[in-house]
Amino acid sequence: MIIMDSTGQIMGRSYGTGTNPWTTSWMLIDKDELVFATMLIGRDECVDKIKELSDECKRNAGLSQDQQLQILGMSISGTESQSTQDEIIGKLHDRYPNLSKSYYMCNDTFGSLATGFEAGIVLISGTGSNCLLINSDGTTRNCGGWGHQLGDHGGGYWIAHKAITTIYYHWDNFELSKHDIGKVEKLLREYFHVEDKNDILPHFYTKFEKGFVAKFCTALAEVANTGDPLACEIFKEAGYTLGRHVAAVSPFIEKPLLEQENGVAILCVGSVWKGWNLLKAGFLQGIHSTTDSQRLIKKFQLATLKESCAVGAAILAVKDKKDQLVVDCSKNVDIFFKHTF
Repeated sequence: MIIMDSTGQIMGRSYGTGTNPWTTSWMLIDKDELVFATMLIGRDECVDKIKELSDECKRNAGLSQDQQLQILGMSISGTESQSTQDEIIGKLHDRYPNLSKSYYMCNDTFGSLATGFEAGIVLISGTGSNCLLINSDGTTRNCGGWGHQLGDHGGGYWIAHKAITTIYYHWDNFELSKHDIGKVEKLLREYFHVEDKNDILPHFYTKFEKGFVAKFCTALAEVANTGDPLACEIFKEAGYTLGRHVAAVSPFIEKPLLEQENGVAILCVGSVWKGWNLLKAGFLQGIHSTTDSQRLIKKFQLATLKESCAVGAAILAVKDKKDQLVVDCSKNVDIFFKHTF
């Protein structure tokens, strides 16, 4: 969280654990490692965490705890629905009436983009994946973001799952890999402690942890960076699917965004983008996969954030009140790739 003054200067910061009301805060496992109870953070704990972050931010800004904020902008994952936003804001008013005079809430994707650009595309590839186009008039178009059971193509979990199924399909003689599986197989056995083929099953059923499976992607990237053909092919395919996300929303991009000097701004969020060198070839194929007559994106730039999406939350909150916060957003992003077809 950050506190900004009316000139856009950051006065204080605070840091804490996640506020997504749909995130699991604890898991109960019996002696046989069977999961039979989980607890979500929920709205109440989310509200309490917001208050804790606000109090710490005030201390770091040198403000009194009694100082009421003019407006509190919140960019929080898991708050896509208006009903969720209304409930959380209502609880903040009820529990902490003096925290802020007014509130603004949006999904973290909106805050991320607003930190760097007025409009454009947010392309997330972390544990999962998602793509959201936000035009300057506020209209949006989404592709993906349906979770690991329905999609998340190109995300860390998807990449890990792709590698695992490639090995298992090869072992079963169901679908033989066109590349040697040696290095990826060795990595899989070490990471998941697989001696017998069945040893993988607890990781996906009795004690499934999506984050743990997704982190296999990091180890796989190290192997890909040694030039292993199978690992490289998996990341190339991941890049292709991420490019396809952008191609899917491209028909809905407003004309001014397409005609910008540097092309369409695509904000890349998530740790998978650290392996851009592995994704690049596939990404360019994916975003370029339509015919010339159908291709709308002629030019684009890829960027990552150098600043917290809390800045974007503040910008959007003030904008919602028909006011303006003067912030040089170009300082908040790192443009790491530009391309013209």
